[in-house]
Amino acid sequence: MKNMNIVDKKQERAIVYIDGFNLFFGLKSSVSETVKSKRLPKRCYWLDLQKIAQHLVQDRELVSVKYFTARIKGNDEKRQRQKTFLDAIQHYCDKLTIYEGRYLLREMMCGRCRTVTKDILCPKCRFVNHLPEEKKSDVNLASQMLKDAFENSFDVAYLISGDSDMVPPIEIIRAMVPPKKTIVVFPPNRYSKELADKAEISFQIFPQVIKKSLLPDEVTKADGTVLRIPERWQ
Repeated sequence: MKNMNIVDKKQERAIVYIDGFNLFFGLKSSVSETVKSKRLPKRCYWLDLQKIAQHLVQDRELVSVKYFTARIKGNDEKRQRQKTFLDAIQHYCDKLTIYEGRYLLREMMCGRCRTVTKDILCPKCRFVNHLPEEKKSDVNLASQMLKDAFENSFDVAYLISGDSDMVPPIEIIRAMVPPKKTIVVFPPNRYSKELADKAEISFQIFPQVIKKSLLPDEVTKADGTVLRIPERWQ
């Protein structure tokens, strides 16, 4: 006889939480991979996050996708590519919400002339220094997971990240009565044993899933504006 205490997968609600920078740099390390069989094309930056989420939850009900990131500073071309991508997923993925942290530039010493500056471009010798710092995204992600858990918004939480800072919220969620399920999905070339040990299930996302989860080359907004995959990602 079927155990009535076990919820059928089709009745389970799932929310997917995505650590944007962790996912991006995992993809970047794979795009830069020298072993051709493991290399991902740059086009994989142009991700349909909702499609990936739907693949992960399978038969469960996908309630929402929550994406945590920060708008970068200092490089106009990179900023424009990120803006285009964020606009595209915001308009194409109807279950997705973007949560933005802050992108700060720490005071640093120029690597060339040793001038102390907060500017990426040294005002003295014009050398380009890169020491940006992302703020609030981890806190936003953890806060949303805990809020959704306490409000009973999901039965299963999927976390796409390899950041061990997410261990505490997972511990809290799994200790709830009744406990919520937590599944950690590691981006390419990202792994945390601490996360793997605390989650109910953990695995790495397959390159084939990424390759099959891309946005169309053109995404049209409600006002008719056409957003195209950045040329550098083609």
